Formats: sequence, structure tokens, C-alpha cells
Amino acid sequence: MWIDDITLKQPLFYNNSFALRLEIGSPNVGIWTDSTRKCYNETYFSDALTRALTIFESAFSPDDDISVVYQIFSDGRRKIKKRSLIYQQIKNTPNKTIELTDHRDLYADDLLYKKQCWRRATISGLKTADLEVENLLSAILNTDFGKGRNPTLRGECYFLNHSKNLVLFLYDDRGMDIVAAEKPTLVPLYNAHQQWILDYDRPQIERIFAEVSGEHNIRHT
Repeated sequence: MWIDDITLKQPLFYNNSFALRLEIGSPNVGIWTDSTRKCYNETYFSDALTRALTIFESAFSPDDDISVVYQIFSDGRRKIKKRSLIYQQIKNTPNKTIELTDHRDLYADDLLYKKQCWRRATISGLKTADLEVENLLSAILNTDFGKGRNPTLRGECYFLNHSKNLVLFLYDDRGMDIVAAEKPTLVPLYNAHQQWILDYDRPQIERIFAEVSGEHNIRHT
């Protein structure tokens, strides 16, 4: 099954044939309230969370079958602890399973010593409704900003939708990647969120999706 075979590492967008890259933090709203960079602009973070949540909810229905993959870099000692935020944001449902694995195939060129690896927790047997999605997305958005923004979720968190065969990855406050096995899966998301496509990648995305989008619009006019 494609979704199980995908390599979960950045940049997800460039490693897949059918993908969207969407801008999350608004370029029209500053991160800071003034030039001293001592006070965060809460409007920026509120708008980014609203945008991320809107996209997530258009890609994941409450009853979809999903998994969450969370992974961190380890020097051999660092582990995903039982009190990690990721576990706190997922309900204890009867079908939930957690698999812990180590990976040296991820970012292999950056692994300098034998003990270095990526530690992964795969949490499966879930429905979308089992996640505290808003809390997770907010924590990811906060992560790069240090003190004053909590909670944070350091590492990489991938949301796998087995019902729709797609993967969503919010890499930080700047952007979100969504990839799928087939182009038609992403067409509704492309049509709904064209205004948020990252400008740098817009030409590539429009080459892939514009023709399908045009056909879709013709049939419904």
C-alpha cells in the first residue's frame, strides 16, 4: 500500500509526484509587534493556526482511519518519552497501538556516528476524532520560537490518512505539505486552497493540477 511505503522525511513535497505546498504564516502579518523582537504578534499565530486547521479539516474527516508518525533525531540516548506531548494529545481508544522503531535510512548523509538515528513512534488504529488536532498544530507552529511560546513539539509529525491515502505534514509556521498516491485525491484541496499555495512552488503545482482543475470547472459550469 502506497501510504505505508512513502519515506517520511523532509522535504515531503519534493519527494512525491503529487503534492501541494501551502503557506501557513501570512506574509502580510508580522511575527513581532515591533522591531525589538521582544513581543510576539498573537494575530500572526492565531491566523496561522486557523489556516492550518482549515486545511487539515478539509483533508481529514472525523471518521477517517489514520495514523500519526512522530520522529526525533537521537544521538543514541535521546528517546521519545512516555510523557511526550504527542501521546498526551491522542485519546486512549481500544484499537490504538504504538510501535517504536529506530531508523538510519532517514537523512542518512547527516548521520555521522553509528549510534545516531531517528527514533520513531507510529501510533495507529486511530480515527481523526481521536486527535486533539488544534493542540498538535499549535505546538508545531510554536516550536521554532523558544521561550514564550508553549507548548512545543520538537521533531517531525506526519498525519497519515488511510481512508484517503494521503499524508499531511506541517513542517513549521511557514508551510504545510500534503502528498497523495493519485492526483484526483488532491484536486479538491488544490481548488479550495489555491490562494495559499506557496508562491515559490506555485508554477510546479499549477503545471500538475491546472488542467484537471480546469476540466472540473468546465463540467460544473
